[in-house]
Amino acid sequence: MSDNTTILTTSLDGLFIIKRPTIGDERGFFREPVRIKELEAAMGTSFQVVQMNHARSKKNILRGIHIAPWNKLIYVTRGKVQAVMVDLREDSLTFGKHESFIIGDDNRSAIFIPKGFGNAYLVLSDETDYTYLTDEEWTPNKEYGVLWNDPDIAVKWEVSDNLITSERDNQAPSLKSLFPHKFQS
Repeated sequence: MSDNTTILTTSLDGLFIIKRPTIGDERGFFREPVRIKELEAAMGTSFQVVQMNHARSKKNILRGIHIAPWNKLIYVTRGKVQAVMVDLREDSLTFGKHESFIIGDDNRSAIFIPKGFGNAYLVLSDETDYTYLTDEEWTPNKEYGVLWNDPDIAVKWEVSDNLITSERDNQAPSLKSLFPHKFQS
């Protein structure tokens, strides 16, 4: 496989988009979504994978915005999603800002999400397989959420009707209630 890796920075410090070539023929395709050493070189630190997760979801399911104290590397193996990342690191200059990307069948990019970011995704295809690697094992009560339609974050979701969300995500607190000191003038 040729080494045509592109690791793009974003407007949010530490959030990277990883683009690698896809080799296709009449049988299908082959690709390496990421090489960890290349990602580590771009990050300037290590990313030691300890867990892999796989979620399958149907069209119009919105998951998130979930905040975790671990780094994630996300990749859609089938389907298409709107992936949204929100910088919720209190000491960050871009606190409360977000980026949104359409990834999956038409854009086979991987995305590295630093710990302390909020992460959400909306399924745009009939069904999606969303996978991600983490550098810490999941532990109960270490993740929390912020309201997916919080007006202070103002995500422009690709679909606004017939969204399917969990009760947990619908009852998540607002950004202002989680970080009131960030909204004092």
